[in-house]
Amino acid sequence: MLIGLEYVIAAYGTWMITFVVYIFWTKRHLKTTSHAVAALEQRVSETSVASQNGNNR
Repeated sequence: MLIGLEYVIAAYGTWMITFVVYIFWTKRHLKTTSHAVAALEQRVSETSVASQNGNNR
């Protein structure tokens, strides 16, 4: 059983590991989300250009 300083070090280590994992997970999720948004924006712009070309005929 952990007591005193050992408990503090174990708790601090646990929080640090959790925080580092959270940061990496968030960065990966943000990158995935930004790629999805860019793909959607490109798809919408292609659709609007195609509809404008169809209306101009």
